[in-house]
Amino acid sequence: MPGLSVDAIRSDEGKIYLSAGGFLKAAARPFISVANKHLKTEKVALATDSVVYPSAWLPPIPSPVFNRLVKDEIGISFGKYVPETVSIEVTRKFNANAKKHAEKNRTENADYDDSVLSADPPADLIKKAIDEALNMGAVVITFTEGDPMLNENIADYIRYVDKSKAVVMAYTWGLDFDLEKAKRLKEAGLQTLLVSIYSTDPAVHDRKRGISGAYKKAVSAIRFGLEAGLMVTMATHLDGPKVGEMEELWKLANELGVHEFSIWESVPTLEGECRMNDSERQIINDFYRKVNRVDDGTPRIFSGTVFEGEMFGAMAGRRWLHVTTEGEMQPDPYIPLSYGNLSEVPMKTAWKRMRKEPAFRKKRKDHVLYDPLYLQKVREANGWDFETKKG
Repeated sequence: MPGLSVDAIRSDEGKIYLSAGGFLKAAARPFISVANKHLKTEKVALATDSVVYPSAWLPPIPSPVFNRLVKDEIGISFGKYVPETVSIEVTRKFNANAKKHAEKNRTENADYDDSVLSADPPADLIKKAIDEALNMGAVVITFTEGDPMLNENIADYIRYVDKSKAVVMAYTWGLDFDLEKAKRLKEAGLQTLLVSIYSTDPAVHDRKRGISGAYKKAVSAIRFGLEAGLMVTMATHLDGPKVGEMEELWKLANELGVHEFSIWESVPTLEGECRMNDSERQIINDFYRKVNRVDDGTPRIFSGTVFEGEMFGAMAGRRWLHVTTEGEMQPDPYIPLSYGNLSEVPMKTAWKRMRKEPAFRKKRKDHVLYDPLYLQKVREANGWDFETKKG
């Protein structure tokens, strides 16, 4: 771009690092410094002769999408934040957010139709979300929440994303997934398949999902994704008690041969229950560094605790926007507070409303629901009864 050039250079040791030139290089320095710190000291998710994938969550280097990411980060260095990641729900089936929405409507509206849970969002709403996200500068489009593979049009939505502007990721529980579907997703341009596994114990995983055989289906989905040539990451959410299971989960990821093992922190509840403390975060951070510093063919670890806590700060409302099945635009999937419905207001309007929130104005190392003032606002928006402490 005018005023800036960024080169990806391979060192004699095979590591990739970035070098900037031009009068705008100072603006790019914060992002490049963070990127180089990790590129030089950590193994990558995947490297080919032509590109490197630092993480399954990021665009490859070099690529047009990575160029967009650099431009986004230059804008952010001047205070112009954009939703670099936009996650979109594409099905209500097995969708916890939609179920809560339905239960609330049943309480408030006697005429509410339960069949809404079996209906997927209209295609024009999903495509509108994609279009507006790309126009705002998004570089990662993620189809998420529940099991997006239950939407029969998922391959069409993946294909619809302009791959010169954003990489595409999609979650699955593996409920409706086979090798043919994996190949269709690869052909449609999916970069990363994210498969959620809650526990190495099949019975515990099945109980968490509420579906018999869910663990077996998730493992099969990983194998199908790898056979189809997709980048695959095994993802899990950890709260305090589960931190002790982290290493066994990573060993399972290694046995399955995935490219990356992704760890996300469970966010605080509306009751104010903190799900993770600093000592538990340190255990995650130490294991992250132990695994990633040795390029031994095992999967790298992606850690939200490191990526958000140490590198870029919490993403919600700063670099991340989420669209629900109903078109409500939230800072992320875990904050039940809408800043506008996509069928009524542009995504830019919802984003501007988010960016006015004091809680999103500064970089923070933990999730915004740890902010008591913002938590109170979310509670009130959800009809929280402070006397009974129930929603």
